Amino acid sequence: MAISSSFERIFLKKIGGKNSHDWFEMGAKEKDPEKKIECFKNTVKLKPKFVGGWTVLGNAYAELGDYEKAMECYDHALSICPRYREAKYNKKNLEKKMKEASLKIET
Repeated sequence: MAISSSFERIFLKKIGGKNSHDWFEMGAKEKDPEKKIECFKNTVKLKPKFVGGWTVLGNAYAELGDYEKAMECYDHALSICPRYREAKYNKKNLEKKMKEASLKIET
């Protein structure tokens, strides 16, 4: 019975009738950044340690121009898995983009 209940907690947990995989797939196909954010938020709500989910949520926030939230998502992903390449790469690119944007404002 313990295996069955663990399975249910991990794989059958749902929001709005969709599991984490469903939300992730919907977010990956979505064009609207705000809808992507909703999908990926549900993904990580259902699977809080899913590093890839946090990274794509960060990407969606960056696409929307909310760099602070994007950075929080990348940092969260890296707190789960410090060596996760995609999160490290995206964080570095976002830092560069933010620095360039601040230089443009100052000049």
